[in-house]
Amino acid sequence: MVNSMLNRISAFAFAALLMLGAGSATASWEEAGSVIETATKDILSLLENDELVKEEQEEKLIAEIDLLLSPVVDFPYIAKGVMGKYYRKASKDQREQFADVFKTTLLKTYAKALVGFKIENYEMIPPRKKSPDQKKQIVTVHVFSANGDKFSLVYYMKKNDQGWKLVNAILDGSVNIRLSFKNQFADMMQRNRKDVDKVIESWKEQVDPGKGSA
Repeated sequence: MVNSMLNRISAFAFAALLMLGAGSATASWEEAGSVIETATKDILSLLENDELVKEEQEEKLIAEIDLLLSPVVDFPYIAKGVMGKYYRKASKDQREQFADVFKTTLLKTYAKALVGFKIENYEMIPPRKKSPDQKKQIVTVHVFSANGDKFSLVYYMKKNDQGWKLVNAILDGSVNIRLSFKNQFADMMQRNRKDVDKVIESWKEQVDPGKGSA
């Protein structure tokens, strides 16, 4: 189920928060990192508001995070990858609907992780070699929590007409965000007889219980 998947991949929430610092072997890598660094500073400032991080303020927090991450994360691109082969079969309206509900999925995951995860320190890992495509960059970060947990996070950045965008993330070398959700979507399509509308409504209901259509 989607909720189970959310628990497994909540580390995606660090997509903007953990890419701190600068310094790299290539200008393009620095550019990709600096985009996230700006968002990071804004998000850290946001979290200084004690009232905003209270549980009853979750919707407001999500709305504020949305304003900061939308320029950084290419939600439609990731949603397209999640739909996989079913993207071509879906109508424009269905694609837009799923992109919206998928964006909500990631934002809610992000908000919960931001509030619940206490960052002790982090380590930026410089790239070992230049990317063969300067419009695609990979940034690796090691993150340490206050209780000693360590996460290895790999962020995939792609440059388009709007600038650098986050298009995927991998946790500890095993949990691929886009692939994990893609498998989830494909499974739901099989269980719902390849009815895209039913899958979207089912996904929406699991992310926002009570808000899906009957």
